Amino acid sequence: MLQNDNEIYKEVLLKGISQRKRIEDIIGQLFREREIDRLYLVGCGGSLAVMLPCKYIMDQYSTLPTQVYNASEFETLLPKSFSERALVIVSSYSGKTPETVAVANLARERGAVTIGFMGIADSPLGKAVDYAFANDAPIGVTDSKIIMLYQILFNILRVRGETSDYDRLMSAMDTLPENLAAIKNQAEPFAENFAQRYKDEEYFMVLGAGIGWGEAYAYAICILEEMQWIKAQPVHAGEFFHGSFEIVREDTNLLLFKGEDASRPLGERAERFARTYSKKVTVVDTEDYALPGVDEKFRAFFTPLILSAVMDRVSKNLEAARDHSLKLRKYMGIVSY
Repeated sequence: MLQNDNEIYKEVLLKGISQRKRIEDIIGQLFREREIDRLYLVGCGGSLAVMLPCKYIMDQYSTLPTQVYNASEFETLLPKSFSERALVIVSSYSGKTPETVAVANLARERGAVTIGFMGIADSPLGKAVDYAFANDAPIGVTDSKIIMLYQILFNILRVRGETSDYDRLMSAMDTLPENLAAIKNQAEPFAENFAQRYKDEEYFMVLGAGIGWGEAYAYAICILEEMQWIKAQPVHAGEFFHGSFEIVREDTNLLLFKGEDASRPLGERAERFARTYSKKVTVVDTEDYALPGVDEKFRAFFTPLILSAVMDRVSKNLEAARDHSLKLRKYMGIVSY
């Protein structure tokens, strides 16, 4: 069994939670002093994927129009709806992603307010945004970022009068460091078995939907492809039956993420088909993992965090089983592109 870094992991998550007062002050001030009429969530790769559950929450609970954009597309398209009344949230862990920095600068030039997430505040992105949230850490950065993003979203809902559950949600979030560390421990045997069984495979189809879709997308392109050089196709469970299912055979690897939000029936439908026609189906179901202290009403919100905790252990075990470092790159940061 691989050694985990749960103590460091919990510290990183706690750092995200510790930003709550600052977030409350920033969001309260912004919505008092500005007429914010639209929310844009912008990034690339994993920093884009982390925005997808945020849009899901806002679409379900708020009338504030919320859009997610790849940074380069936002810059080149420049949506007609974009104005100085927008709140733009951008993310790049390196703080140097050129297209993301360009969006932050563009937003500032247009008079829109910007919030940014990066590893180090003293970076091009950190200097380009109005409010910088830096969390440089060896592990758990994505989960800590989701925690901070959620605190921003729940504060927006609170100040707009669109939720009466803010205090209970914050209490639920306070349980996450211990709960997610426990989930990592619980997932270890599954992760080890998965890595040993699939370490030599060359292709995966990764399915997800709803609030968990971002995790499926990120695991396919950021972990399997970028970090392990394994061909992977992210497929939305609702879109699975409109093309991708035609290439399913008995030896097709299907990795399916099932959450507890309204999209769960989409995952269940995909699972029924997958198990009928393939002998290589792996399902990661958030219902299998407890969250003590979290009201059942709020469990769906934390689907991405549960999936991330489980799949982090899968990634670490794949790294060891395949003797392929998660930090190894052939092109990213190596050549001009």
